[in-house]
Amino acid sequence: MSIALKLQAFLNHNQVDYEVVSHPYSDRALNTAHVACVPVKHMAKAIVLQDEDGHVMAIVPSMNKLMLRWINTKLNRHLHLVSEQSLEELFPDCEMGAVPAMGIAYGMKTCWDDELNAVQDLYLQGGNHRELVHIQREQFKQLLQGQPHAAISCDPDEAEAYATDN
Repeated sequence: MSIALKLQAFLNHNQVDYEVVSHPYSDRALNTAHVACVPVKHMAKAIVLQDEDGHVMAIVPSMNKLMLRWINTKLNRHLHLVSEQSLEELFPDCEMGAVPAMGIAYGMKTCWDDELNAVQDLYLQGGNHRELVHIQREQFKQLLQGQPHAAISCDPDEAEAYATDN
C-alpha cells in the first residue's frame, strides 16, 4: 500500500519532508490515532463541506467537533456536510473514510483550526485505512499558507455550551 497518489504528488512537488507511518486497520481519525500510538491532539481530521459557492475542507484535531456556525462565520458562507457519494467523486484515489487532511492537494479551499498550531508533529490520513502521513507543523502551515485558519472546533464535551438556538 501507499498513500493517495494526489497527496503524494502534492507533497513531493512542494518538497515536503514527510514520513509514512503504517498502522493496523482503523476506520476513524480518533481510532486511528489510538491504534497508531499518536496523541489524539496531533491527529488532524478532514471534514468536507459545501455550499452554492463550492467545496471547503475543514481540518481539525481528531478529538474535536467542528463548529459549523464558527466556520460559516469565519468564511461568510452557508456550508453543510457533503454526501458520501460526493466524497467518492472528490477523492477518487482515497478509500472511503480516509480522506487526507490536505484539501489544497485536491484543489479545495481549506480552513484549518488554530488548535493545530499548538503541536509540533501532525499526522493525517494517507488516503487509506492503514497509513498516516507525519509532517512537522511548520511544513503543514507552509503548505496551507494563504488558506484561512481560526478557532473552528472544540472539545465535544464543550460543544453544548457553545450551541445556540438559531
